[in-house]
Amino acid sequence: MPVIASQGNSKVKLVLNAGLDENNKTIRKSKTFSNVKAAVENEDLYNVGVAISGLQEYQLTNIVRYDEYELLNEI
Repeated sequence: MPVIASQGNSKVKLVLNAGLDENNKTIRKSKTFSNVKAAVENEDLYNVGVAISGLQEYQLTNIVRYDEYELLNEI
């Protein structure tokens, strides 16, 4: 039985550097934004992430994109 993957919306996570803790280890904070259209290009999503990071208190470390798929069993 073939399985069909139906793409849903995506999410984007901004990972931020919040400094060092008392053990000199990096503190990471993140902000996740849901309901990102699946059709958006990676470059456009990256540029929006960089723009949003400029509004954040901490420095941007990286941007992660999560794509969601619903798996359907074709009968």
